Amino acid sequence: MKINIRESAIKDLKKISKTNKEGIHKKIFALEKFPDVTNLKQLINFVPAYRARVGDYRILFDVTEDLIEIGRILHRKDSYKKT
Repeated sequence: MKINIRESAIKDLKKISKTNKEGIHKKIFALEKFPDVTNLKQLINFVPAYRARVGDYRILFDVTEDLIEIGRILHRKDSYKKT
């Protein structure tokens, strides 16, 4: 699967410490094997439709037939707040 990272997710990633970034990068590359990835959860009544857990961070993303679009990368306390 192809992975697209939105500008908002890139901005989020710039705010994260180097040690946490390494785990997030590994998980993003692992998403190419979707749905055979651990720590994924399909969200109900929430856009984006999926989340991947990496320590205290959540990668929020949508999936279409051949594309994974990463929308945000947030700390868990901020990841489900309505804006």
